[in-house]
Amino acid sequence: MNKKLRLYFTFYKSFGFVSLSISIVCAYFLFSYGIYALASLFWFKIITLMLIFFYIRNYKADESYFYKNLGVGERKLWIFSIIFDLTVFFLLAIIALSFYGE
Repeated sequence: MNKKLRLYFTFYKSFGFVSLSISIVCAYFLFSYGIYALASLFWFKIITLMLIFFYIRNYKADESYFYKNLGVGERKLWIFSIIFDLTVFFLLAIIALSFYGE
């Protein structure tokens, strides 16, 4: 299990900086504008995740063989990455909204 978890995070690191940067910027806007911006920022996050997905799938397709050879399919990699990224997004959103209005 530890080996597969390390593989999941290795895959996430290939686009994690961009994705986490987008989450931090979204949290800043939530801190600035409050709960009213949540729906727009959520859809912005989903759209940017889709763009990242298509970029990785088209331009880094050869890397998927590395993970397949180690026993981790592309679908599992993406499911883990999206769940992890959205969890981080919602945690940052909760933190930003808890400081809104103080």
